[in-house]
Amino acid sequence: MAGADKQALDAIFKSVYEEGVSQGVHEKNPLRDLIKTEKVPFKGLEIVKLAHTSRNISPMFVGEDSAFADAGQQGYTRLTIDQKKLMSRLRMTWEVMQDSTSSEGAFISARKSEMQYLIDDMARRDEHAINGTGRGILALVDETPSGTTLDVDAPGGITNDNFGNRFLSAGMYIAAINPATGNLRTSIRRVDQTPAAGSTIVNDAATYTGWVNNDYLVQAANSAVTSVLDTSYEHAWMGVMGLVDDGTYLSNYFGVVRSAVPAYSSYVNASTGALSTDLIQRVSDIVDQKLGGRVSIILCHHSIRRLVIQLTDSDRRYFGASLSKPDPGTVAFKQGDVPFGDVPVRALRDFPLDVMMFLDLQNAGFKEYVSESGKWVDEDGSVLVRVGSGTTGRDAFEAWYRMRKQYFMEYPAYCARLDGITNTGLVVQRPAGA
Repeated sequence: MAGADKQALDAIFKSVYEEGVSQGVHEKNPLRDLIKTEKVPFKGLEIVKLAHTSRNISPMFVGEDSAFADAGQQGYTRLTIDQKKLMSRLRMTWEVMQDSTSSEGAFISARKSEMQYLIDDMARRDEHAINGTGRGILALVDETPSGTTLDVDAPGGITNDNFGNRFLSAGMYIAAINPATGNLRTSIRRVDQTPAAGSTIVNDAATYTGWVNNDYLVQAANSAVTSVLDTSYEHAWMGVMGLVDDGTYLSNYFGVVRSAVPAYSSYVNASTGALSTDLIQRVSDIVDQKLGGRVSIILCHHSIRRLVIQLTDSDRRYFGASLSKPDPGTVAFKQGDVPFGDVPVRALRDFPLDVMMFLDLQNAGFKEYVSESGKWVDEDGSVLVRVGSGTTGRDAFEAWYRMRKQYFMEYPAYCARLDGITNTGLVVQRPAGA
């Protein structure tokens, strides 16, 4: 039957748009929010710290008129603290800025949103770094490269066979580094996809000249990079896996060889295996014996926190009113901290997958040496700078954002790690928007 319906009169109807933009990316940075650092201004070439690291060994019990030990001396060590820089930029045409200035023309201002969200993206990369080793490694090549699909493991350069692509993003340029020499391999690739299974990435092409199994994958500035200087390798600031370490990932701690100075070497159990209450207690006993440490918080990935919960599953009992409505869950179900000996066990999204870290936040001495905490580059008097000049000129503008700092821990020996915890229930989910 002929007549008017919405299909026939489609041209007269408007699309009605709601105000605002829904947030579809994960915005929380839990480790950065947790660790409250002492901020120290940075000036000059480097910060040099002097530490008292060994005793005079001459004190000796003696008999009457007997010989006693030769003179000894105190031991001192110098540490040199540098700075690392994180840079980002955005580019906008005049039209996109002009035509998005009013709510009638756009949901939001392109200029305002691009600039604010870029600062959020910098904070996100800071969160990645503080969970890591300070080496700027995204993952390792797994097996011999072949085809556009590349197998990856060891997310963040931290030993683990699972979910190697968790810190790689589509659109990112990557390079391979020879672990033995630190030299850049030939071929720069662009990541096109990060499959949900986590063990591979899909690149723009299948050329991997010189790439081999266990090469470091690092971020490259662009497709034309030919120097390791233009990659993220060894350019990230220090993360907790480098601060709380025994030389596994960072043998040289700001100029100090960790194996030679126990105060700068944390206790690390490299191949923990199955988790138990005795193992956790053992760590507390060790840091107490080593430097008088008192564990104040335990950090781990969500999958490791579930292992802690399982330690008490068989001992859980219900009494009284709880018998008719037993609750099998714990505070962890609402993402609260599970207690172990009154110490909170905190699950972190970007934390290494098979690691449990024990921190003495009161005594370890977390510091943040800062020359720039975060600012738009404006030394030439303008934040937005015209793109190009002459024949390369465009009616478009760039803005750069800069952070420059270094994290430091005064006394790593107050802290400890359990690595290589076995877990058959590992569950990893990429954060939305990653």
